[in-house]
Amino acid sequence: MSDSKWLVSERDFAATYDGGSYVDAWDAVEQYRRATSYAFRNGVKSGATASALDLPRSRLRTWIDDGGVPDVVRGLESAHEHGWLKCKYDDATFQGLNALVANVFSGGSIAEETYMPSFALNHRGDDSHVFDALELAGVEYDVIERGPDRANEVRPTADGSVLGRVLSTLGAPIGPKSDQHLTLPPYLENAPDDVKATFVYAYLENRAIEHEGRATLHIEEKRNRSYLADLAEFINEVAGGGVDLRERVIVISADAARELGTVR
Repeated sequence: MSDSKWLVSERDFAATYDGGSYVDAWDAVEQYRRATSYAFRNGVKSGATASALDLPRSRLRTWIDDGGVPDVVRGLESAHEHGWLKCKYDDATFQGLNALVANVFSGGSIAEETYMPSFALNHRGDDSHVFDALELAGVEYDVIERGPDRANEVRPTADGSVLGRVLSTLGAPIGPKSDQHLTLPPYLENAPDDVKATFVYAYLENRAIEHEGRATLHIEEKRNRSYLADLAEFINEVAGGGVDLRERVIVISADAARELGTVR
């Protein structure tokens, strides 16, 4: 993330559009805002605006004369409307976004190219915490039934790709997680205890494996070793001890599981 005081800044969000219509999407945002503001304030069209600001008239004609808006600007506008930009740790909207980031890591995905997120329902089904997270974040959604042998999924019905870009800006991975070098979201490093605890709870609700007759839990994932080590250390910090990484398994003691509130 940038040095912005906000957890999701406009510039970081805009960077998810780099390489599309514009090499530097943030540059397009600034040009659009300068050009449309100048044209409105001075009551002029694209030609006069292009001359005054030394910008290509062909681009400004689309924006000023035809009313066109770059995709990145539309995305910023939608993200602002939902309250997903310029959020802070104690905002209710961010509490939902934090849980959704945890769900992307542990039971969901963000599609490459489209940035559309989806979230698999865990063992709790209709009582899964992901519904609370979506409502806190102000996300409208549908439940997609996938048959008896596959977990149902929850997908946004409006501005889904914008949500996916926000989650990726926060550090959620894009595409298949087993094929990339994962790291924990940067915002967790300085997050307050309740944010860290929510992230861990959401993660374990999706990935923790129970043992018959014991409260001990474990997580077994095909992920890069450094990620598993950081995840184990992070869970251990939140639990106050009792979490260990073995070969490819994170073991959570019964006491740690109770401390984390994940004993079912």
